[in-house]
Amino acid sequence: MVRAVLLEGRSRMCRFFAALLLAALPASIAHADSIAVIAQVRGKVEVTAAKGGAPQRAVLGRPLERGDQVKVAGGSAATLFFNDGNVLDLASGSSVRVGGQVGKGGKSGVSSEVFKSVSRFVAGGSRETGLIALSQLRSGPVGGDAPILIAPRRTALLADRPDFTWRAVPGASRYRVTISTAEGGDLWKRDVTGLTLAFPADAAPLAGSIEYLWEVQAFSDAKPLRSESSVFQVLPAAEAAAVRVNLGRIAESTGGAESEAARFLSG
Repeated sequence: MVRAVLLEGRSRMCRFFAALLLAALPASIAHADSIAVIAQVRGKVEVTAAKGGAPQRAVLGRPLERGDQVKVAGGSAATLFFNDGNVLDLASGSSVRVGGQVGKGGKSGVSSEVFKSVSRFVAGGSRETGLIALSQLRSGPVGGDAPILIAPRRTALLADRPDFTWRAVPGASRYRVTISTAEGGDLWKRDVTGLTLAFPADAAPLAGSIEYLWEVQAFSDAKPLRSESSVFQVLPAAEAAAVRVNLGRIAESTGGAESEAARFLSG
C-alpha cells in the first residue's frame, strides 16, 4: 500500500514538472536525424555510432540515429524514448541496435513536435536546467532517518485543494497534519488515523504564489514519536491552465493519458 501511494504521488508531481518544462525549454538541442533519445542512464552504458568509431559513454539526452548500438554493462540500466512513442528499458547486460520508426504519427505515434520537445526536455536536464535522471523509486519499511512525507514535497501544484500523503511511522496510532505560512502562522490542523488527508471541505482554498509549510506529527497512544515538514506552492491560475493544456497535448499525441508513452512524457 505504501508503494502504491508513493508511486501515485511521484506520478502526480512528475506530470506537472514535465509539462511545464516541455513548454519552456529552447529549441536548440534535438538532433535533426535522431529517431530516439537516451532518457535515463544508470551505471555504465555505451553507444557505438552507426558511422563507426570507438564506443562512447552514454549521457542523458543523447540523440540516437538509425544503426547506433547501445550496450548496457552489468549492474547498469538505460531507457530509450523513440519518436514513434515507444519506451524501451534496457536491463543489465543487454544491448540493442536502433532501428527505424515503428509508428506513422496520429494516435499510434508521437507527433514530431512532441518528440522534439521531449528531446529538448531530456537533454536540457543534463546541460541546462540542472535536472538529472533518477533511478526507480523503491519503498520499504520506514525507520531511522528515512523521510515520511510523500507528497507534496518542494513542488508547485495545479490544485488549490491538494491531498496530503505520508508513510506510516512504526508505533503511531494517529497523525496531526498542520498547514501554515511564514507570514500568517497556522492555517489549519487535523488529526487522522490514516496515511492520507483529503483537503478539508471547511478550509479555504490555498492561494497561488505563496509558500506553504505542511507538517506531519506522529503520535502513539502515550507520546509524540516523530515529526517532519516540507514546503510547496500552488501555481497561479493562468500558469496552471497552461500546464493542463500541455498535459492534454501529450495525451492526444500518444493515444491517451494512460498509455506508456504518455506516462513517460509526463514523467
